[in-house]
Amino acid sequence: MTSDDTRVSAEAAETAGTGGTDEAPTVEAAEDLRADVDQTTGTDEAEALDPETSVWRGPTAWVIPALVAVLGAVALWGGLTIEAPPNATRPGPGAFPGTVGVLLLVTAVCMTVVNLRNRNTGDGTSTLGWFESRPVLLVLAGLVVHVALLEFVGWLLAGALLFWIVAYAFGARAYLRDAIVALSMSAAVQVGFSLGLGLSLPGGFLEMVL
Repeated sequence: MTSDDTRVSAEAAETAGTGGTDEAPTVEAAEDLRADVDQTTGTDEAEALDPETSVWRGPTAWVIPALVAVLGAVALWGGLTIEAPPNATRPGPGAFPGTVGVLLLVTAVCMTVVNLRNRNTGDGTSTLGWFESRPVLLVLAGLVVHVALLEFVGWLLAGALLFWIVAYAFGARAYLRDAIVALSMSAAVQVGFSLGLGLSLPGGFLEMVL
């Protein structure tokens, strides 16, 4: 017997007892109580929609596609208008941001198509109550710190710090391992820009020391 069945039986017995009669609870009363329990359970399940599987409704359905489209447009525009130095080799410094911009725009188009298809299907949610602001705020703070320290400490350390903050924001807690991985990724990016694109990222005080 499930907890709902136990609850129905108990409530039916209590109702019969308070009625002042010796009659057993009728089948109709038990079914009515069971229907109330099922309705309450269904309401709780409807209020606890999973944002990863439920269909978004209203203006919130277009927030993420709009942000992705804006980022893609900015990245594509930056890739097309960046000025390459004379010693830059092909494909040039604009290839990477241009490619990222195109991929972001394609993603925004795909999200828009999904939203249009799901306008009149399934149960949805139109709120951002599930949104967790802490990781986003940590990443934004990391970007601000990265930009502020980039010229002084150089890309190697500033980039490693940014990678570490992003990993921490999304739940990584192996601090030493994350620091080693972040430093390795930052060094790989710097080597890739230097050898692959012919660009030198800011070296900061390390450039003067080394």
